[in-house]
Amino acid sequence: MKHIYMKIVYLKRFLQAYAQFVISYLRFGPGGTEFSYFPFDIHRPLPAGAKDFMDELCRLVESTGSCYRLTDGTFLGLYREGKFIDHDNDIDIDILGDDEYEALHQTMINNGMVLGRRVFKDGLIQQAAYYSPELIIFDILFWYEDAGEIVNYSEPGYVRRQSKKYFLNLDSFNFNGRSYPIPSGPEEWLQMRYGQEWHIPKTYKGDWKDDCFDIEKV
Repeated sequence: MKHIYMKIVYLKRFLQAYAQFVISYLRFGPGGTEFSYFPFDIHRPLPAGAKDFMDELCRLVESTGSCYRLTDGTFLGLYREGKFIDHDNDIDIDILGDDEYEALHQTMINNGMVLGRRVFKDGLIQQAAYYSPELIIFDILFWYEDAGEIVNYSEPGYVRRQSKKYFLNLDSFNFNGRSYPIPSGPEEWLQMRYGQEWHIPKTYKGDWKDDCFDIEKV
């Protein structure tokens, strides 16, 4: 009886893995794999203590020697309003290259973070999103040099492209008693990323791609 039960368990795991492979193939095409599982509502706003938690997580990133910067909604809110956007649901950073990825992943796990999403494209890590016991999401995008640009393939069917200059000679931004790296030429970057009206706050959170001016279909 136990033997039959174990066969059923292994068959279930095989079918789950195969289903995940098929879904990844349909979403990303050949060479792409995706894992995504958050056992809670990912659209819940960041809690009050998120700013201190961002400090802790970024120090962990720094301990691995990763070249990173604050990005997307996190950087937009801090730069424009001096705080997280009210409806924002995660902390966003970018990392250039994947040399320290394995060390970074192990550091996150060793410090109580749980992997919620991971995307590979052609063998290169594109995204790794973790969540804490307090259900704070730490979303990391990995960018790769491509001529004078940097590219990221974390969204199925799309590529994000930015000028490499925005990751060279990073600027800094003071928040909550410490300095964080931010894109070079921050206001130029914000206009490139969010459009000319980046300085006007929105009262809702829609599809992030609608406000992403560095993304295109592939």
